[in-house]
Amino acid sequence: MIMDGNRRYARRAGEHVLVGHAKGAATASNVLEWWLKYLPNTVTVDQDHPTSQTQVGPKYLTYWAFSSENFMRAEEEREGLFALMAAEFKSLAFTSLVHLFRVRVSFIGGASERRRFPLELQETMDMVESITAAYDGLFLQVAVGYGGRQEVVDAARSLVAQGKEITEQNLSTETYCAQLGLPPVNLIIRTSERRTSGFFLWDTQGAELHFVDKLWPQLTERDWLDALRSFSTREIRGGK
Repeated sequence: MIMDGNRRYARRAGEHVLVGHAKGAATASNVLEWWLKYLPNTVTVDQDHPTSQTQVGPKYLTYWAFSSENFMRAEEEREGLFALMAAEFKSLAFTSLVHLFRVRVSFIGGASERRRFPLELQETMDMVESITAAYDGLFLQVAVGYGGRQEVVDAARSLVAQGKEITEQNLSTETYCAQLGLPPVNLIIRTSERRTSGFFLWDTQGAELHFVDKLWPQLTERDWLDALRSFSTREIRGGK
């Protein structure tokens, strides 16, 4: 999930940008609930066609919450975002659905970028990862301080440090997804704009794209289901 449009949502409403980010955080919480509501092998009813049923729901979900470029935003916005992120991430550790469905939460991004966050936020991320580390039911990733090019650089540096040759196969074992044992991305959903901005640059070669012409805080459950159903009807050729 590329969550785009919080600031524009706030400006159009005549609100401070942090209000937009707070609205966006609420939408992210909604998506978490929708994700768990429509799990793999869960039969859902199409409201437009009540007699038809569709099986939808990914086992893995990743939010892009904060890019490496976001560190360049104004200090007031950054500090407000850090406080909001700390509160939202901490709430994950006490969300009953996370424990009921055994959701492992991981934070993805470069180690050097992670150290740029306030200590309280770093400790919160460590705490959430520790509490959910033993879970293996579903997998939620939150990309923070993430940059697609930096991920490839980090993967190459890791190979060099190990004395390994830099090849496509070896690089594929060093991406953030691979290090967590996650499969390559198969669907990117983005609100507001029609580009990927380098999200999971290496692991999205075969990914399908779904764009929602709304700002992130405006995303609805119908939009979420439409994205999953659209993906489920596509013929995935894999280059063949």
